[in-house]
Amino acid sequence: MTGTSYEHLIYEKSEHRVTITLNRPEKINALNEKLTREFEAAMLAAEDDSEVRVLVMRGAGRGFCAGHDYSKENFRPGERETGYDTEAHRIDFEKRFRAYMRVWDIPKPVIAQVHGPCIAAGTILAGLADIVAVADDAKIGPVEAAPGMVMGLIWGSWLPLVGIRKTKDFAFLHGTMSGIEAQQCGWATRSVPSAQLEQLVDDMAAEIARVPLEILMMKKLAINRSVNRLGLREMMETNFEISLAGHFSNTRREWGAKIEAEGFKKVMAEWKAGIRYDRNQSR
Repeated sequence: MTGTSYEHLIYEKSEHRVTITLNRPEKINALNEKLTREFEAAMLAAEDDSEVRVLVMRGAGRGFCAGHDYSKENFRPGERETGYDTEAHRIDFEKRFRAYMRVWDIPKPVIAQVHGPCIAAGTILAGLADIVAVADDAKIGPVEAAPGMVMGLIWGSWLPLVGIRKTKDFAFLHGTMSGIEAQQCGWATRSVPSAQLEQLVDDMAAEIARVPLEILMMKKLAINRSVNRLGLREMMETNFEISLAGHFSNTRREWGAKIEAEGFKKVMAEWKAGIRYDRNQSR
């Protein structure tokens, strides 16, 4: 498959390397339904290509990925984020979860090249990669949104990387960290000045691509299966179920209605400005 096969993603193959670029720069590569499905298709294409030994994931424009697409047009009753049909919601969540786990499950090394914002679901995609190279000034965090919008899907990919304390720090206090901080706490592999990031990833991918695919696959499978025995996949599945349940909480429904009416950016800006929001009470 080539880059022309996708609407929101660029797929580029060069010898033993594939680069997958999330390509919705006007939305900081926020994951809508189309991009999520294209991402999974691209991962499967790379997995099935016996010439491919290493994958690079990156984002077009000013950031890696801003998470799920919360633009106002996606907040209509019955749509994926505020839909009240539990069956449709579970099906959508299963597809989303399956797409994310392709990064973990593909038996080939994956490098995440992270610059600019890498938020929420963006941290799941990058966090499940085998190597995470970040720009020093990257902006990384599980969420910037108000707590009424935050569920549990993110934490399963954070906990094994940064530990209990840092995960709970972000879960309850939110905020973001720089690439330097991400490396220090164990979320990222390496952090370099932004101007050096692309060259670093090129060098990493070139070095990995020298190794026969058979050896790379055995290494990744040995490590990932061992980590799965320590509980990573179970953590992801548990957090998936809690996140799904949270989408049908009264709080989530009220926040969804608020975002549908006012728009995500306005609601988030109000929260950041310190405006208090209590359920069933007017501000």
